[in-house]
Amino acid sequence: MPLLHSPSSSIVQLHINRQYSSSSLSSPLDTPSFSPNTPTTEDPFQSKSKIHSARGTISSDLLSDLDLNAPCSTLLRLGTQRAHVKAEHSAGAAALVQGNLPLEEYIRWLAVLWRIYDALELGLSENSTNPVLTPTYDPELLARAPALAEDITYLLNLLSPSYNDKSNFKSIDLKSNSTSLPPFPLPSFLEEIFISPPKPLINYLEHIKLISSNEKLSSKLLSHSYVRYLGDLSGGQFIGNKVKKSYNLPFSKNEQGTRFYYFEFSNRGESSTNNNNSNEENEKESKFNAKKRLNEVKDWFRNGMDQGVGEDKLLKADLVEEANLAFSLNTELFSVIRVSSSSNSNNSIESITKSPLVEGTITDKLNSIIWFLLAAGVGVILNIYVQPIVTNWISNKRNPY
Repeated sequence: MPLLHSPSSSIVQLHINRQYSSSSLSSPLDTPSFSPNTPTTEDPFQSKSKIHSARGTISSDLLSDLDLNAPCSTLLRLGTQRAHVKAEHSAGAAALVQGNLPLEEYIRWLAVLWRIYDALELGLSENSTNPVLTPTYDPELLARAPALAEDITYLLNLLSPSYNDKSNFKSIDLKSNSTSLPPFPLPSFLEEIFISPPKPLINYLEHIKLISSNEKLSSKLLSHSYVRYLGDLSGGQFIGNKVKKSYNLPFSKNEQGTRFYYFEFSNRGESSTNNNNSNEENEKESKFNAKKRLNEVKDWFRNGMDQGVGEDKLLKADLVEEANLAFSLNTELFSVIRVSSSSNSNNSIESITKSPLVEGTITDKLNSIIWFLLAAGVGVILNIYVQPIVTNWISNKRNPY
């Protein structure tokens, strides 16, 4: 496997050597169709302008609304808008965001993510000297696989303390599957993710391994970093808070059980050391600093993408296409989440009974009735007591003498 950068020995020990057959490198990726942003087969006789890239010929339809003179970060944001919307509308994503998954299924989902980040971060490490990837390569800040492993271990203990007793688990041979050894226990409900993973997970992993092992394709890892890391930086904290409430996790500085959604910033929590402020003021200041730092990291990542890609229009076109593929792979990955029908029905009932629209309609009707009665009462009082006085005053004005 050609490497541009040899990973440290500790990383090599954690990952098993991955082999690829010649057929896997030459055959097209078996991925779900994604029509909004992915290029379609074009009639060769149609006179449409085309952009030629390392991946082949890309129809200008994919980039018809984009100006390739724009920075890479802008193109990826604009070029994946429709793909982003589709990802948000999957049933699995909705259940995750709403915090409606049973704890066991949520842990299973974290194991799926661990496998994705483990493969992605190994690929980034192996290609860290690639000039396109170097400006955004900071594993100490961005790496999510270690945080996911900590969350899984912590949540398994909540589910059942016996899950963290490795002596209770049968030995699993992962070498035959060229799968990385996870740094957390594997109870029976997680074995499938490593022994016979679902097809969407296989598709994603094989594609990451393919582009990571090919020097000519490795720059495309930038698109996958963009989709995963910027998504985590932008919406992760919201989901993290939902997870805490759903599973009654403690709200603590070390974010036990939700470390995946939070990034370790050097200045995080510094405000809490100010003894002159109250705890509430320190908490508000800490949240403000964390949010500010999140925005700074996102700006750093976008600037790093722009710096690494530069003005290479062909590379920009490749990365927009790859980012849409990354969104498609992630959208399919949500189908791995097993959402129960009873959970769906309960959610729909709850959404109706607790709907702000319904509550607002009843309140509005009550307010209207109350105001009508008050207005009627005031009218009666004015008619009985005030009207004679006004009538007498007008009569005196007309006949002063």
